[in-house]
Amino acid sequence: MSTFPPLGQVIGDFDPESFGDPINELLPFRSCKTPSDARAILREQIETDVAAMLDLIAEADAFDVIELMRMREFSIAPDPRLAPPGGASLPVEIIATVLLARPSRKPDPTPRQETRPHEVIADLHERCLRLARVASYRQLAEGQLSQDPLGRLASEYQGAVLNIRNLQYDHIRDEHDRRLFETAAASELMEAHLGYGYRDVLAVRSALNDISAERMTHLRNETGDLLVAHRHLHPKDVPRKVMEQFMAGMIPFMFLPADRSIITPIDIASGSGLDVAAVRNVLTSFAQRFDDSSSAGERVFDLLMGNNPFLVRPLMSDGHDNFALTSNEIGLDVLRRILERALPTNSPDVRRYDQKARQPISEELARTYLETVLGAPAFRNSYHYLAPKTGASANELGSNSATLRQTADDVEGDAFFLIDDVAVVVEVKGKSIADQARRGDVRRLTNDLKATIGDGARQATRVRELIETNGGIWETPTAWLDLSGVREVRTLIVVLDDVGPLGTNLADLQQAGLLPNDRPPLVLSLHDLAVIAEIGERPSEFLLYLRRRTDSPVTSYYRALDELDLYMLFLAADLYVEDDPDHVKAAHPTAPPVTSRERRRHERSAVGTMVSDNCAELTVWMNRDKLPHDENPVKPSMNARAELLSLIDQLRAAGKPGWLRAGADLLALSGEGQLRILSTIKACARATRKDKTYHEAMTAYAGLWGFATIFMATRPASSPVAKVKDRLQIYAEAKQYQLQADRAYGWVFDENGSLDDTFYLSSVAPNDPALDKLVAEMKLQPVDLTIPPIPPSARRATKRMKKGKRH
Repeated sequence: MSTFPPLGQVIGDFDPESFGDPINELLPFRSCKTPSDARAILREQIETDVAAMLDLIAEADAFDVIELMRMREFSIAPDPRLAPPGGASLPVEIIATVLLARPSRKPDPTPRQETRPHEVIADLHERCLRLARVASYRQLAEGQLSQDPLGRLASEYQGAVLNIRNLQYDHIRDEHDRRLFETAAASELMEAHLGYGYRDVLAVRSALNDISAERMTHLRNETGDLLVAHRHLHPKDVPRKVMEQFMAGMIPFMFLPADRSIITPIDIASGSGLDVAAVRNVLTSFAQRFDDSSSAGERVFDLLMGNNPFLVRPLMSDGHDNFALTSNEIGLDVLRRILERALPTNSPDVRRYDQKARQPISEELARTYLETVLGAPAFRNSYHYLAPKTGASANELGSNSATLRQTADDVEGDAFFLIDDVAVVVEVKGKSIADQARRGDVRRLTNDLKATIGDGARQATRVRELIETNGGIWETPTAWLDLSGVREVRTLIVVLDDVGPLGTNLADLQQAGLLPNDRPPLVLSLHDLAVIAEIGERPSEFLLYLRRRTDSPVTSYYRALDELDLYMLFLAADLYVEDDPDHVKAAHPTAPPVTSRERRRHERSAVGTMVSDNCAELTVWMNRDKLPHDENPVKPSMNARAELLSLIDQLRAAGKPGWLRAGADLLALSGEGQLRILSTIKACARATRKDKTYHEAMTAYAGLWGFATIFMATRPASSPVAKVKDRLQIYAEAKQYQLQADRAYGWVFDENGSLDDTFYLSSVAPNDPALDKLVAEMKLQPVDLTIPPIPPSARRATKRMKKGKRH
């Protein structure tokens, strides 16, 4: 019997400094002139490290090495409070790629019991990490060298595909898969083209996990019980039979784990109730076989260039009904693409799948999530409307158009929400990003993005322009939908694929001409929309997110690999770039004069920011069912003052016009700005309680989203709400007109600061003699005296509060 030192000691004996400085690995790429130069550097490093790996594992059983690598990279019991599972998949995949280039599982004649693969795992791990780093440098270098506007984005997407696993939270992915594959069309096509169904995959996946966990638990308990039973003895006094029994458990547990890791169709069938042949069919379709027709170096190069077969086939098979897992569970995040690849190109099956399964399910799920996020049903769903023909403009389709048949085409939209005076136009795209694009092919990526994001943006922007230009849309040549009351239109594209950096970096898509330069749509995957629906608490939060992501400097200055990292940064109130104060002043001439302090603050804020992982808290919450029962993680929520959130909730509950935009405008304020609003309300209420009279205040916020004014009044118990509201509204109408603010919110509170009533002025006349007269009669101070230069804060805010003289 072989003896083995503790695994921790083996790892401790390894010196990672022998593998050099990552900075020195990066330096050779500085001299690259072409993508071929960068690839040559990667290829050279691969050949060096792969040759060393082959020597290290020459005698070992491939399944022993893979399971030891899995134990090195993955937690035995994944904990959502720690790093997300799957983050260390690439080292396992690199080693598996090297091993699969063998002719068989163990071509070396050395008896397996005499091999010691556990001693080289730390070395293999470090070499894999180095290759992963060099592959990332290659991607970055090619992105910088590319002359294509999407070159950098293609490089980042390729890197994300290579390095990130388990892109979706389990319960969301499983729900999406269930809804898709349990449709009659997808179920029948899956059986016809893959030879198994969705429930077969679920059963096999579940049995794989159960069998692996049961074996680990059994060995752990068996060896642990022996240690406990003989803990009082000195090691040399432990009976030989007990030591042999202990090592018999430890060897498959920690040192030669191939036998423990191997799973056969018979194992699965006995645990799942499926037929052995059916299980074999599923396992084989997700497995790779040993094949020495190409070299290990060539295979690893293909892997690191983005051609990763483990995303689809994460099992290894020795050809004798023995299967072992590598980096992932079968079917995770890829089952849909597996079916789509199996469908013959341009066949009736493709059209049936798209029309009867993928597209309708995608649209239904997107609509359901948005109804949750926005707190209202879709105003229109799968609707038709008239759009300008090629060469025609939106203004030719006004409500009085007499040339509709000549200038308009009947087209279809996916969903349209109307909440208060805000419209949200939604387009859903179910088409997948092709494998070539996922591997960094810029030309194919461009074509795929044109057919998904580009097409969706064109359609959503078309509806927005029709509403903003004409105040409505023609649903048929004889049915005009009046939307003249809409004051804000936002657009959204929902895609079925997890597009990562392709959706987060909107400025790159604008530069490539795929998105409009003005107010581009937000691009969300269906999964990320589901997460936002699960943790979002207020429609006004989502409206602000749409504004912040698509209609602010954030679009240009923030980069991220994952939309949820940006969303979590938003909830933390850290996703923000100061508006250019000169642009604000140009848009709103009545705003305060621009100060040098504001310009400096904008310059400090407007810097490029690469967003890292912000989802640790979110991951714990989304995986809370995996935590001990006595642990209750806190759901991520908007970082704002509780009193302000209460005010926003009161405005929403009242349901009076203006509540949605008011909530978003309030949440857009800095902490200082929010405190100023709350303090003003409290001060007015305190004054009213003291002197039993009416008190009022106003504050104004000018920015790139408009010029919002807020009018607040408190009333004594003896004053009717209607009378106080009328008084405040007269003042608001005059002051809003004087400021030429596009919107005004009026809030009436009782003397305790509780909200009584509201009003909303959603437009302002540019020239109104009656209001000019009212301004003069009320002796309102001139604009340049009314709003002094603002104090340092995250918003251009001004405030006045007095009992007597009007401002």
